[in-house]
Parts: sequence; structure tokens; C-alpha cells
Amino acid sequence: MARRSILAVGLAATAALAWMPAAPALADSNSGGGLLLVGGALRASNTAVYERFISMAGGVDTARIGVIPAASGKPYRNARKFLDEMAALGISEDRLTLLPISVKDDSKTDEDESTWVDNGDNPEVVAQIDGLSAIWMIGGDQMRLRQTLLNAEGKARPAAEAMSRVLARGGVIGGTSAGAAIMSQAMIASGDSYSALTVGFADTYGSSAEQDYGPVWLDTGLGIFEHGVIDQHFDRQARYGRLVATTYKHRDTTPLGFGIEENTALVVTGNTAEVLGSGGVHVIDVRGAERSEDGSYNNVRVSFFQQGDGWTFGEGFVNTSGKYDTIGGDEYFQTPDPAVSGVFSRNATLKHFVSYDLVDNASASEVVTYLFNPRISDKGFELRFSQDESTKGYWKALDGQADSYAYTNVRLDITPVTVAISK
Repeated sequence: MARRSILAVGLAATAALAWMPAAPALADSNSGGGLLLVGGALRASNTAVYERFISMAGGVDTARIGVIPAASGKPYRNARKFLDEMAALGISEDRLTLLPISVKDDSKTDEDESTWVDNGDNPEVVAQIDGLSAIWMIGGDQMRLRQTLLNAEGKARPAAEAMSRVLARGGVIGGTSAGAAIMSQAMIASGDSYSALTVGFADTYGSSAEQDYGPVWLDTGLGIFEHGVIDQHFDRQARYGRLVATTYKHRDTTPLGFGIEENTALVVTGNTAEVLGSGGVHVIDVRGAERSEDGSYNNVRVSFFQQGDGWTFGEGFVNTSGKYDTIGGDEYFQTPDPAVSGVFSRNATLKHFVSYDLVDNASASEVVTYLFNPRISDKGFELRFSQDESTKGYWKALDGQADSYAYTNVRLDITPVTVAISK
């Protein structure tokens, strides 16, 4: 098949994003701009997220949207998918731009997109940014975004600095998967929960093929989400442990972690956040937590929000969806000795486990689950979730008869244990 020419589709060339160092170079979310962070696997059917992005960009008739494809191994094709979604929702092609910032070549085009690797320093790219009201970063490897948008020292390239003007005049920056991960200043690039708790942090980064296992690799992100550390694919990839470890490591500067599930967006405007999409957002708070030499974490506080729920930074949960307190509710469950330890277990996902078996369970003040990998080591972890006077649970059937929960300030204690399995 012939390689398709990017020039043939008439997509204009523009630019990048930016990093916020200790002395902020980027306007923050209080300056009138907004952020839309998606946890990955965004479906075409999730029109609520796409429509919110367009609205934040100025609306169908005025939005001018650019896409940064740098994270992807197929930069043209994946960027084009997003542009097609925007066109299907009414944005004219002359206001949709594929930004020439990439690391990898796309084999389906005549262009060699890998030659775009230094376009973050291109004055023409900088000049074109001022014509945009929105930037979208597609998924892939966030280290590729870091390579193109920041220099070796982690400072913003000229095109990235220019993005501050998009936010300052009320524009929006959005991204999915890698495009969400890079928005916090402490950027998680790879690692899994078990390795994060047993080994900790890596000294070097391997490749995108190693994103989902091993010790955690941290690097410098853009810093435009200034309220904490972002992690994504949070439900499917089971990244709770690595976000706890990372947030605790940065507890002096950003003691909150935000784990965004797939097909779900965290929308930030000013000092408020809102959840959109089919999943939820987990908030990890380590301000009162302590870590011991044996690798245990005590008094980590965790919260969970679903579509329609909100968060005010500095204040906490905002019950915008009108959910009821779970305590004493009509569906207050009686489940003795709840525990979960695998895919055959009741409420095997953590959000269901904590919602049904703890905060909406009249017979439980705590629930326990375990993390272990006996093929690697006999070391495992007991994860104990408990509720006290500061814990709140909320419920409402917002879509037919489907349960929709939220909870705040559940206590999590992580304790090392020895695990032995015999046949």
C-alpha cells in the first residue's frame, strides 16, 4: 500500500505544550484556561467528553484545535482518528490541525514524522500556536512527549512556552493516556504496583514495551496540572500501589494522587474538578500518611468519584449529583467478613470492593485484600481499608437501576506479609 501524504489532506503544521518549572512558565488553571485529562481507551461513543472539550475550546463555531501525536508509534493515523471525531461533531477541517511534533515515523504516510522531533524549537511552530484555542495529546509513550516538549534538563522548549497564552486566554489542554500522564510535574512513565511496593523506583527508563511492569520510572512532566500526580489506565492496569508510592515520594510538594480510569475524564476549570465518562477517578491523599522501613504505609486516605461528582481543591468532595449518604440507606448491605483476593471474588475491583463491602455495609468497619506474586517472591502485601468518623459514602442510581457510588476519606493501610502457596 502506498504511503499516504500528510500534505495531501491539507492539515496545517503547528505545535506543542509546556512544562511548569519551580518558577511557573505556564499559566495555571486559575488563569481562565482548563484541562481535560482522560485515563486512556477513550471511546468514540463517549460524546460527553468530546463535546466538553469542544465547549472548553470555544464551541463548535469557533474552536481551533491542534493535535500533538508525539506519544504514538502511529502518529498520523492516531491523530487523524481524533481529528475525525472532532469533524463528526461539527468542527470544520480548516480549524483542525495536526501538529508536527513526533518521534516515530508513521509507515502509512509519505512524510517521515520522525524528522519532527525538534519542532518544539521551531519559530514557525511557536507562531502558529497563537491561532489555537485547544491542544489535544494522544496516547502512547509519555517519554516521547517529554523528549519533544522539554529539553534534556526538563525545561520547556520555545513552542511549549507559547502554550501558556492558549491557557491564559481561556483555551483548553486535553490528553488521553500518555497525554494525561505528562500533565503533572512528577510524571510516572512506567512500573507496576507490586514492584513499586517491593522495589520502589528505577534508575533508568527502558522502553515503551516496559511501561506496565518493573519498578517505577519517574521523570519531569509538563506541570500544568499543579494539584498532584496523575496516573491513568487506573482500573485495568491496577496502578493503585504505584500511585501511592509515587505520591508519598512527592508528599512535600504534591501529596495528592489522581488515578483516572479508562474512558473517563477529569475536567479541571479554575479550582474545581468534575468527572465525566463511564468510569471514575480515585484520589489518594498522603498528607497524614507514614511509611515504615519495612515498606508499610499507614493512614493513606483514599476517595473515589464517578460521573457527575466534583472536587474543589482545598475543600474536597462536592456532591453535585445529589447522591444520598450510604449510612442507614435503603440498600445498606449486611455482608459478614468481606474479603477479596482475585478475579473469582465478589466485588473484585477495588472501587466495588470498598463501595459495596465497606462504606455501604452495615456489618463492616474494615475490609482486607491482598497483593502478591509468588512466582517472583514470597513477599506480599495486606491492603486494609477501614472507615472512621471522617469517612463518607454516597449512593444514587443515576442511570436506570445501576448503582453509582462515591466515597471519601477511607483509610488504607498497606502491610508487608509473607505468602506461601502449595499444591
